[in-house]
Amino acid sequence: MNSHELAKLLLTLPDLPVATHANNHTYKSGNDVNSHGQLKVGLLETYGGQHIVIGNMSRMNINKPNWFISSMLHGEAPQEW
Repeated sequence: MNSHELAKLLLTLPDLPVATHANNHTYKSGNDVNSHGQLKVGLLETYGGQHIVIGNMSRMNINKPNWFISSMLHGEAPQEW
């Protein structure tokens, strides 16, 4: 995913805070796409309200059970790693 594709996607969504998640790793789509797949964008549910989450993540292993991804907006995230 390129920056313009990401910007276009984000502009179609509600104005929400953004969170990033990369498993303690700098994710680069050019290099890491082979091992980790496409960059993912999802809707993250937290105690602090909904966030747009961008990165490389599974649906439940963000901060389970407190936080979880309720839906994917770009790409597919596995339930667990």
